[in-house]
Amino acid sequence: LFSKKTAEELTPRLVRLSKLDGMDYFLEITSLLYDLANSRNQRLLSTYTVDYDTFDDYDKMKLVYEYVQKNFGEKITLEDAANVASMSIISFNRFIKKRTGKTFVNYINDIRIGYAARWLVEKDMSVSEVAFKSGFNNIANFNRSFKATKNCTPSQYREEFSGLKRIL
Repeated sequence: LFSKKTAEELTPRLVRLSKLDGMDYFLEITSLLYDLANSRNQRLLSTYTVDYDTFDDYDKMKLVYEYVQKNFGEKITLEDAANVASMSIISFNRFIKKRTGKTFVNYINDIRIGYAARWLVEKDMSVSEVAFKSGFNNIANFNRSFKATKNCTPSQYREEFSGLKRIL
């Protein structure tokens, strides 16, 4: 998410971009991406991925990551995830905390919130639909978790982004 000032400054260039082709298009889009990358007051909207290449136990973490990515919309128990990693629950608890810096529940919730944030911006679903699709079975828990992670409610998050979207 870029600041209103950045969006307003780059809007004319974005509009002109549709009229360019070939090398002119390539150079202008590269320049726009460079300016966006170096702009101030930007905020990451979605954080649902993890770079598991940095983990010591790459294979186990990769299995857990892929399992969670595939099943985040369903109920995932600590026991299920421990079985995926072929570990006891106690060992798995220590493993996931050491690798991610989070408890397993917080790790899953962060992934779910990442997807939810993306869907709130990109899809025309209600907040409750987003909550249930992203794996939360309780709207109050979703709202509480979302606010703890993003520092605003899901509705505020959607509104904040849609306000910027109108500028473009």
